[in-house]
Amino acid sequence: MQTENDGSVFAGFKRVLRKGALIFALIIMVLISMILYQYQRSEEAVRSVAHTQQVIAYIDALRTYLLNLDTAVRKYAESNDPADLDPSLICRQSRCPSAERLIALIGADGARAARLAPLPSLQSALETGFGALQQRAAAGGDATPPERELAGFDKSAIEQIHRILIETGREELRQLETRETARIHDQNWSSALLGMAGLWTGLALLGLYRETGRLIRAGIHAEQTIRQLSLRDPLTGLANRRFLNENEKHLIAGAKRSRTQMAVLAIDLDDFKAVNDRYGHATGDAVLVTAAERMKQLLRESDVIARFGGDEFVIVLGQVDDAAAAREVAGRVVESLSQPIPLAAGGTAHIGASVGIAMCCAGGETLDELLKKADAALYAAKRDGKSTFREAGASGT
Repeated sequence: MQTENDGSVFAGFKRVLRKGALIFALIIMVLISMILYQYQRSEEAVRSVAHTQQVIAYIDALRTYLLNLDTAVRKYAESNDPADLDPSLICRQSRCPSAERLIALIGADGARAARLAPLPSLQSALETGFGALQQRAAAGGDATPPERELAGFDKSAIEQIHRILIETGREELRQLETRETARIHDQNWSSALLGMAGLWTGLALLGLYRETGRLIRAGIHAEQTIRQLSLRDPLTGLANRRFLNENEKHLIAGAKRSRTQMAVLAIDLDDFKAVNDRYGHATGDAVLVTAAERMKQLLRESDVIARFGGDEFVIVLGQVDDAAAAREVAGRVVESLSQPIPLAAGGTAHIGASVGIAMCCAGGETLDELLKKADAALYAAKRDGKSTFREAGASGT
């Protein structure tokens, strides 16, 4: 079973994908958490403001109710008119404000509970005194105004209640301000965290971008390397059959453009099998490399030499004036390869070369057609005793 190389480009892309997915998941989790937290804090702030407004409104209603009681008593003390004590003038609601309701609304505990604790009894005493004053007025009592004013109605209780209510209202506003300050502080912290998360995200994305770019460049380089390897013979480094096929149009078009001819030389090493059998494949490979180097030294930069496999080679002479020039190159190839080849282990190997020549491009031949003609000429050279060359179309080929 094949195992993935951890240093390969594909493994690198896999790591980048995993990192990207993890970073994306973390970003989503942070954003969702911050959104939920901000929503919760906003809801708390809205409820807190609404509750404070309700408490302040109820405090104002209770103070208004007590002021109405005090005003009614003062008017009655001045006018001696029982109508001034009419309950409808004091509380126009179906249910008058009460200290108990205020305490329940605030939900006070601790110090606030101790501050609000006297309110119910003070309000009850005021309402009791006011009720007694109503009864005297209804009975037509002739007490003096001061007596009617006081008649069980403790005015100092009103002042005490007002003081408690004012302090409670201020305390409620202070707590609202404290909560709002805490909310703003938390919001600032959340904004700072969001900024840091954005910065981390940016840095992470930058790192992923750079890593992806590096992997892409490595992938392109690997692809180019693979392509080059696919166009080259791994033993000799020469071009291969695929290289010639892909460059066929370019080679033929170059010859036509320069108004010259192109020659294809098919080469087969003579007696190479004997070298392999005698010295082994490693030595045979060394002989192939030496033969390739000798042939390369005979060619121009514009010429192409390829190995088709085994001991078969092909030379494409891109621009030659005539068949004589191609025959001259073929002769040099035969002569060069007939020279002894020194071996690393000592001794020498003796091989030769048979060459077939096909000229192009009078009739618009393709590379395959030229190779077939060159192969036919090559076989003719072998029939004629090897270590020679023959040209396609000549007599006997």
